[in-house]
Amino acid sequence: MPIRLKLIYLLCCLIDALAFSFHQKWLIPFGALPVLCLITFYFLRRKGEYKLKDYTYTFALVAAAMADIVFEFRTMTAKVIAMILYVFTFSFFTATIRKEAVFTGTSKELLKMILHLLLILSPFFLVFSKIPTDYFFSSIIYMVFLSLLYVNALLRKTSKKSYIWFLVGVLAFVSVSVTDIYFAFVIKVPYADLINKLLYQFAQYAIFVGVIKAYKHSPAFSVRDEDFR
Repeated sequence: MPIRLKLIYLLCCLIDALAFSFHQKWLIPFGALPVLCLITFYFLRRKGEYKLKDYTYTFALVAAAMADIVFEFRTMTAKVIAMILYVFTFSFFTATIRKEAVFTGTSKELLKMILHLLLILSPFFLVFSKIPTDYFFSSIIYMVFLSLLYVNALLRKTSKKSYIWFLVGVLAFVSVSVTDIYFAFVIKVPYADLINKLLYQFAQYAIFVGVIKAYKHSPAFSVRDEDFR
């Protein structure tokens, strides 16, 4: 990703953070600005070359942008709706990499999956009694799809850089899911919402890089600065 585009994305994240901090109704659409930025970058880099995985990844970002806007209302109902929309995001992310994930079904691999999933889900179940009922059930659905995405990311067979970036992005989503629950219902941390937002923006960026690096040998994905002038 060219430095110019990184700076543009950082600027979008900064604008989003400022809008989030001031929390005015007319600033709510800015919540989706970083993700919309990634959609634009991706479309310009892949225009004319769209395949099935390009559509699924684009749909994932569109669902995420919708969830980001809903989340900005900051009510419990808004959070529940946003989590359901993020389920669609994780589903499309999974569809994007499904052909690259290879599952052999060996006992060693199964044990590895079980241990990883227990590590992901354990922080959530440790505090389930403190979570409101509607948020709890939406969280279960959310974590199931996030776990499915994590398993596919872990089993993904692709270039090393693409694998690492995508997996780091998914782990960042796991982190923000855990911190969101703990900061909301267990412990109070200064600027908790802002910390979650920064983690989320990094997660989206890491997955974006993981997806585009899978195309690193494709002529259609060479660096073309003229597309962004």
